Amino acid sequence: MNVLEGIPRPALLAAAVAVALLSGIGLAASAGLILGNATPSVPRGFYLRAGPERATYVTFCLGARHRGAEWYPYMCSPDDPEGVRILKRVRERRGNSVIVEGDGPRALDSRILGPVRLDEIRGWWRPLVPGSAPER
Repeated sequence: MNVLEGIPRPALLAAAVAVALLSGIGLAASAGLILGNATPSVPRGFYLRAGPERATYVTFCLGARHRGAEWYPYMCSPDDPEGVRILKRVRERRGNSVIVEGDGPRALDSRILGPVRLDEIRGWWRPLVPGSAPER
């Protein structure tokens, strides 16, 4: 007996496409090509790795100058390079640094951190689906 017997072909095709799509996203994420964000600090969704010239977002680690801040132990830093990286929108580029902004008044961004140095940036990103993350 065929276990797929009785299942309409369009349903099987849709399931196969969904599995392939999810597998592709998983492979791209494990290769560092796609980043998912579920936090409210920037638009939720998927971001695609991009070159600095096309990127509108960055992931970065805190610098040694941030030691002593209450949130320092929970983030990527010189003391914990594998910690949680921060994802923020690039508002402005200034020589060897970028000014980043979040979406809320309490966002951990350049208002609190100061400019993010280029050596602290771990990735340059843009929204995977154009329009999924509003630009400012």
